[in-house]
Amino acid sequence: MVMRYRTLLRPLLAALSLCCGLVLPPAAAQDYSKSEITEIARDLRFTDGPAWSPAGFLVFSDVPNNQLLRFVPGGKPTVAREHANGAAGNAFDKSGALYTAESATRRVTRTQGDTVTTLAAKWEGKRFNGPNGIAVRRNGDVFFSDSAYGSARKAREIPNNGIYRVSAKGEVALVKAFETRVNGIAFSPDDNTLYAADADRRLVLAIELNGRGEAKEVREFATIPDAIPAGVCVDKRGSVYVAAGTIRIYDKAGKELGRFHVNGDATDCTFGEADGKALFVTARSRVFRLQNPVEGLLPR
Repeated sequence: MVMRYRTLLRPLLAALSLCCGLVLPPAAAQDYSKSEITEIARDLRFTDGPAWSPAGFLVFSDVPNNQLLRFVPGGKPTVAREHANGAAGNAFDKSGALYTAESATRRVTRTQGDTVTTLAAKWEGKRFNGPNGIAVRRNGDVFFSDSAYGSARKAREIPNNGIYRVSAKGEVALVKAFETRVNGIAFSPDDNTLYAADADRRLVLAIELNGRGEAKEVREFATIPDAIPAGVCVDKRGSVYVAAGTIRIYDKAGKELGRFHVNGDATDCTFGEADGKALFVTARSRVFRLQNPVEGLLPR
């Protein structure tokens, strides 16, 4: 059953916790006073990797159940793919091709229609540790994070974690190596900055890129000492939304604008629907939809 909750504002230092778990400070530039949050899926195991298709539907992963699910607004989620190879992050390009980070097979795939092809499985002859977050640049280059979690740490062939780029020609390049584990990634509106959630250091990085997709500079964008950042998405103003238990919203300078939480720990987020103002949030066993006052970035 779909459940609806009314959002309320609250002072930054005197949070008002509601039964729905939605909390926002008036310091936020966005006005959420007329927004509502809707539960669109529940009773799953661990949801992640929401991605909006230009064809008008949402795809997200239920990692332990090894499934990709599909949600069409107004309907109920259905299974889009069984035996999804540990699918974690997902992203669409403007043509509607789906890119998926598969943690079990340690590869990145591209799905066009019913055809699934391997986009990248190795770097310099070594298998990836466990592709996780994924994002598509406007020029068609695919970026993904690769980190060793759990049992993957014993089977790793690449000593470092990292962020990689697959060019339109299929060439795989290391963008940046990390000792720590990097999770969700997302581009700024101009495609010149890649935001990345560093789970181990509990911060969000801003990676400045040149036209070839190489890292020019890596800086700390926002620190989150009280939670573990996981997924990241960006709106058209350049504000960055970070799933770290709650959803925390930062302006382009890294100043926190506000936050809200849902009934469950937020793991990832993405924007969707025709106006780009639907904010979808995966939250462990549930998935939510929030009407956002600002348009988000869609596949382009």
